[in-house]
Amino acid sequence: MTAPRTKAPSAHFPYVELLGRSNFSFLQGASHPEEMVLYARSLGYEGLALCDLNGLYGVVRAFQAIAYPSNFLAHADGLNREFTTYAGTEMQLSDRGSIALIPINKFGYINLCRLITASKRDCGKGFSNLDPDTLAVHADDLLALVLPPWNADKLSRLRDIYGDRLYLPVWKDYTWESLDHYNQALGWEAMGYELVATQRPFMHSNERKPLHDVLTCILHKTTLKSAKTRLLANGERHLKPLSELARLWRDRPDLLHKTAQIAGRVKFSLTELQYEYPEAARPPGKEAGQYLRELTLEGLSRRFPEGVPEPVRRTAERELALIAELRYEDYFLTLWDVCQFARARGILHQGRGSAANSVVCYALGLTAVDPTRVELLFERFLSKERGEPPDIDIDFESGRREEVIQYIYGKYGSEHAAMVCTVIRYRARMALRECAKVLEIPAARVDDIVKFMGREGFSRLEAAPERADEWGLERQDVQTDDPRLASP
Repeated sequence: MTAPRTKAPSAHFPYVELLGRSNFSFLQGASHPEEMVLYARSLGYEGLALCDLNGLYGVVRAFQAIAYPSNFLAHADGLNREFTTYAGTEMQLSDRGSIALIPINKFGYINLCRLITASKRDCGKGFSNLDPDTLAVHADDLLALVLPPWNADKLSRLRDIYGDRLYLPVWKDYTWESLDHYNQALGWEAMGYELVATQRPFMHSNERKPLHDVLTCILHKTTLKSAKTRLLANGERHLKPLSELARLWRDRPDLLHKTAQIAGRVKFSLTELQYEYPEAARPPGKEAGQYLRELTLEGLSRRFPEGVPEPVRRTAERELALIAELRYEDYFLTLWDVCQFARARGILHQGRGSAANSVVCYALGLTAVDPTRVELLFERFLSKERGEPPDIDIDFESGRREEVIQYIYGKYGSEHAAMVCTVIRYRARMALRECAKVLEIPAARVDDIVKFMGREGFSRLEAAPERADEWGLERQDVQTDDPRLASP
């Protein structure tokens, strides 16, 4: 990615985009999180709130892009250094419309996470559903931006819930719909509701409008020719220079200035988050550290029936002291409990990775390799300097893995255990096939192109322009600026 070349804005004022959206809105955003925040910073914004649909999936990437811009941008010099990434999310309401929530502090972030969980319980994949009663339970320390449609009952109830933390966002994208919403909002403003300007951007640059059209078609399982009003009416839903924003809102500059005022209420940063492991089950009256020590010594006695060598004992004591200092005792106890269940049921399992460097893991039966015999370094697994929690990977035999999963759900409850999600990415060949469906390109031609691409991806098409002509493609139609599309 390269920094955009824009003329210096004719006016400079504090502006924060409060409703940013990225490709982590899954087929409803056409830019990466890092593109959104870095582009916004280059335009002179003071910050951007990433409010993807139904989750906080892209916030970490956005935060990292600002913290370490050189990892994402070839030329990071000259960008405005004062920039803040704000966490948020947009969720559907049960009575139509949606609400974007931005945490003010860590407690607000906790409430937001609880709302995301609650919103997905009774919905299909990719959807959420929140009613006012659920919002009210977890409303503290959250800023609320209520998107249209609006009505008196809805806004009155939400104002009771959020008080002076409630705002109505308005935008101008040269469509009759946005004009109608703006005129409605002026009426609500006269009744005491606060308005705030936004661009409601679904992409960082209007050059991504064709991509957004394709994603919209994929989402609705239709073609470009048939999509009609499902597509954005124009390419205006992107991040604009401050000078253009000033021109658009010359009748109400106060709504632009209010963005920074609202953002100024936010004191939360992702740097505040540190995982706090829940308490593991243990005998009454026993502290986690005490119980872990007992289990470790018992395990060492089994591993070394002729007597535990003194170097092994010293190593175990050193590891236990570090585990206690970093407060990871409950983590080890939980994994020990799961492995105990597997052993009792005769379910094959094996710990792997850097956990094999730990005498404690060996004593607890999480791994099967004596690290003292192969001189493995414990610090590769856990150290204060790394500042990362330990990562213990345990493989269970595939045919009986479900038994282990159900044991975990049964013991800890479905509300306290979850499967880790993965994000499926488009690679070159699949991306080409999906685009071809949208553009109604015959399947036989697509098969020929994909076969020719092989594992080299789009780069092979660029290297053979004569074949592109044969398939009715222009060389410039193949974009290879994103390395993530370089291989199948």
